[in-house]
Amino acid sequence: MTTKRANRRFEWGAALLAGAVLFALSSDPAQADALDRIKAAGEVKIANSGVYPPFEFKEGNTLVGFDIDLSNLVARELGVKANISVVDFKGLIPALKSGKADLLISAMTHTPARAEQVAFSESYYDTAVAIAVRDDRTNLKAKDQLGGLTLGAELGTTGEREARSVNGVKEVKTYDTLMLALRDLEIGRIDAIISNLPPLQYLIHKNFKRVRVTGTYDAGWVGINVSQDEKALLAEVNRILAKLKSNGELNALKVKWFGEAGK
Repeated sequence: MTTKRANRRFEWGAALLAGAVLFALSSDPAQADALDRIKAAGEVKIANSGVYPPFEFKEGNTLVGFDIDLSNLVARELGVKANISVVDFKGLIPALKSGKADLLISAMTHTPARAEQVAFSESYYDTAVAIAVRDDRTNLKAKDQLGGLTLGAELGTTGEREARSVNGVKEVKTYDTLMLALRDLEIGRIDAIISNLPPLQYLIHKNFKRVRVTGTYDAGWVGINVSQDEKALLAEVNRILAKLKSNGELNALKVKWFGEAGK
C-alpha cells in the first residue's frame, strides 16, 4: 500500500508540475505570437528614427512624415492603436530584437546584412541614388554625363561619395544641408546634385519649381521590419501593404509627401 500511495503522490506531483509549466508558458507574453499579443494589448509598438524627412521628422513638437502616416494606417488595419516612439537609427534593430518595438517603420533600405538580423516586408517605397538639375539641363540623366561639371552634395552622405567618384568631375561642392545645395543649383552656382532620391524629391516638391530629378541608379527598396521569427505578423503586414497599394492609399501618401513624381 505504501508503495502504491507513494507512486500516486509522485504521479500527482508530476502532473501538477507539468500543468504549472504549461500555464507559465501560456501566460508569458514573450511566448505568445506577436500578432496575438498586439491585438490583446490593443496597440502596436512602432519605432522610427525621427530624423529622416520626409519619412519622419518634427514640425515643432509634432512627429510627422510619410512613415508616421503609414504607421497609423497599419495600426488601423490591425485594429489597434499605434504607439510610435523615436529611436536613434543605430538602435532600431536592437529595439526590435529586444521586443521594445513590434515593428520598425523607418524607411530602412533592404540590404543582405540587415536581412540577416530582421525580416523585411514587401517594399513600400522604392529608392535610389538620384541626379537633379535645373529644368534647362534635363538632358543630363546619367552619372557618366556629369564629367567636367561642378557637382553639389550634402556633406558626408552617399551623394558626396557618388559625386567624387564621377570620372572627370570638375569640382564637388559640399553643403551642410541638401536644401542649401538645391538653392545653389537653382541659381546656377553648381550644375547638378547627386543625392538619395527620397529627400531630394521631397525638397524639390516643397520648395523648387525649376529643379528636376532626371536620372536614378543603384535602385533599392525600403520595407517594414519585423523580428525574424514572427512569421504571422510579417504575413499580416504584407497583407496590409497589399491592401494599401490596391486601394490607392499608399499612392496617396507618396503624392502627399513627394508630389506626383513620387508615385
